[in-house]
Amino acid sequence: MRIVKIMNQSRSICDICGINEAIYKCKICKRNVCYDDFDEERGVCKICAASLCQICNSRLSVTYCPYCGRLVCIEDSIQLDNVRRVCIDCYKKGAIKLSKNLKYVDGAIKLSKRVKTL
Repeated sequence: MRIVKIMNQSRSICDICGINEAIYKCKICKRNVCYDDFDEERGVCKICAASLCQICNSRLSVTYCPYCGRLVCIEDSIQLDNVRRVCIDCYKKGAIKLSKNLKYVDGAIKLSKRVKTL
């Protein structure tokens, strides 16, 4: 965050545009942002708003659902194998075809156990 002093007053400058005065703070990334770079309805900056989960609209997404194309967060998605995540809605609808190659799933599980013990 840059602070500019104007006639013995200090004001913070928007962390996104770098021009306007910052009057809001993003509740996710904590950036100080101006009116133009803030989504008042969600309480987040425009950068975080563009990457929010399209199911809960409150957490940052980690991937796209390969079936419906929506952005999804970890909590609103299911891990199918070591590569793919799918949204909970598509999973509930049964639109999923699980990988027949369980060797990769087993390898991912073994790796996660090994990483947790380090």
